Amino acid sequence: MDVSNKLAVDRSDAINVGKSIYSLVIVLVLWEIVTQLGMVHYYFLPPLSDIIVRFYEMTLDGTLVHHGYLTVRRALVGLVIACVFGILVGVLSARNRVASWFWDPIIEVGYPVPVIALVPVFLFWFGTGDLAKIILVAIGCFWPVAINVRNATRDVDENLIWSARMMGTSDRQLLRKVIVPASAPGIISGIQIALPISLIITFVFEMVAGGGGLGHIEIQGVRSFDSVQVYATLIAIMILGFILDRALRLIRFRILSWT
Repeated sequence: MDVSNKLAVDRSDAINVGKSIYSLVIVLVLWEIVTQLGMVHYYFLPPLSDIIVRFYEMTLDGTLVHHGYLTVRRALVGLVIACVFGILVGVLSARNRVASWFWDPIIEVGYPVPVIALVPVFLFWFGTGDLAKIILVAIGCFWPVAINVRNATRDVDENLIWSARMMGTSDRQLLRKVIVPASAPGIISGIQIALPISLIITFVFEMVAGGGGLGHIEIQGVRSFDSVQVYATLIAIMILGFILDRALRLIRFRILSWT
């Protein structure tokens, strides 16, 4: 590729990026203008410039880094546990009649239940430490993973399975070489749905139970009437969510590059 073509491609990429974020830029500019003119009370909506300065200060002194690490660790550990059990249960429910008979009613009843409502119960059972948060995240993320895995596994083309059987493929090889690869898009979609759920559950639990984390320092800001800290913490959780989502999209692209 010559220099002129490379410049044209770079210019096109820059234009596409600009088109994708222009509405966000407009909202942020309006936010700053409206707050600087005093059209909204400072407590309810501080100027964006003040929030950015506080965000920088809290990052520099390690506050956001430390508490962000706690939040992400709890969310991801719970998500991994949910993925392990959700994939196992989903595949079994799709391929085994006894497992389907047992798990299908549990999944259908458990999925619509708002997991956040279980926070007080988990406080009774496990206290305010990491264990309660991780287990609740695992339960909340289990349902979307299990449902998507079950449905994706059931939707595998029967012709693929019959063809593999005709070639003498064992049950273990059939699962590893045919069923799991064919249902991989649905499995990863379930994990993508569960990822923001893991962050939401962790964030809310930290607000209620404390023990550090971004939810904890946000509720501290509310209690001390420090709205700038509240919004700075919200920006931190938004950035973390965006980074994790993009990382999972990249993993999906790498794994499913053959599709």
